[in-house]
Amino acid sequence: MTTPDIMAPPGPGFVCGIHLATGIHTTEAYTLAQLLAYHVPPRLAHESAERIGEGMRSFADALRLGPSDEHPPHIGHRIRIRRGKPFLDYGDDTYRLCVPAASSWAHLVAAGKPVRILVLLDPLDAGATQAEIDAHVRGCFERGAMRWGTTYHV
Repeated sequence: MTTPDIMAPPGPGFVCGIHLATGIHTTEAYTLAQLLAYHVPPRLAHESAERIGEGMRSFADALRLGPSDEHPPHIGHRIRIRRGKPFLDYGDDTYRLCVPAASSWAHLVAAGKPVRILVLLDPLDAGATQAEIDAHVRGCFERGAMRWGTTYHV
């Protein structure tokens, strides 16, 4: 029996460029907290869309996310809420990402509802409108440029 390789997450220099956004998806059957992670387009000389894609793949692998054309895997307990502030354990031994979330999102997660994490491999402008974000997420999903998984608060 073999165990899956644990991928090292990207370093804090890359991770500090990752943006997080939260939302709540509600249907008649269920309510799901969502966490979107994306990186802004290249801004510095050493950055490129390819390197950003590689970094986001490494980030997704460290979280053990699956491809968007498969059922999202359960990835263990990756969301923590302490003193009302949610953060994401992305696999680094030292660092965590603070999740900017409304109190309604944090309360939903603290109550045990699942969190769907979506990591986009293609860069997205930080100033994108809601319609542009929606179109980009759908495009990444259709192109296979998204990884996802489900987690819960500990």
